[in-house]
Amino acid sequence: MKEKLDIKRIWWRNVQLGEFYNIERYHRIDGGGGSLYIEIPTSIVPETLDFLNITETYFNSASSFEIQAFVIGEPKKFGPIVFRSKAGRRMRIANQNRQQPGSQRHPAWIASRGFPVATDSVANREEALQYFPVGGLRIFIAETFDEKYYAGFTKGHRPASMRDNHPMFELYSNKVGGVINANKD
Repeated sequence: MKEKLDIKRIWWRNVQLGEFYNIERYHRIDGGGGSLYIEIPTSIVPETLDFLNITETYFNSASSFEIQAFVIGEPKKFGPIVFRSKAGRRMRIANQNRQQPGSQRHPAWIASRGFPVATDSVANREEALQYFPVGGLRIFIAETFDEKYYAGFTKGHRPASMRDNHPMFELYSNKVGGVINANKD
């Protein structure tokens, strides 16, 4: 039986090719470590904090915040998603590099769930491009009315049958990300 979620809001992030490369590549590279996380740019930090129900003051003093999120389609599976503050009023979802020891990539965002994977030896963005989905890659976290979180992702172009009143319609836009308020009918 398929689970039915009573979704209140959806936080989403359009994963860029460079981020995909950084979370798929070997974690130690010449010239430094590089970013091993998914960036949350300043433009969506206020929405993200609101989605997480935390104040900016609390977040800045705590420097990180963790939620537990279930996997869409596998409601008994769950894992942590750690949000950390960065300089310049930015945030990140920490420890997302697949090859890094101690990675905390959420179980919704792994290959066995269909999440795209580059070869272990991918060396640059150009090589990563062949593994990056045409039409894009988006991660999302849905919050239900009973205040539970569920993580998932989409890849590719918006389905042709999806109408503009569908809660996931905005996810396929060219925006960097944001929060979608799902209307309760």
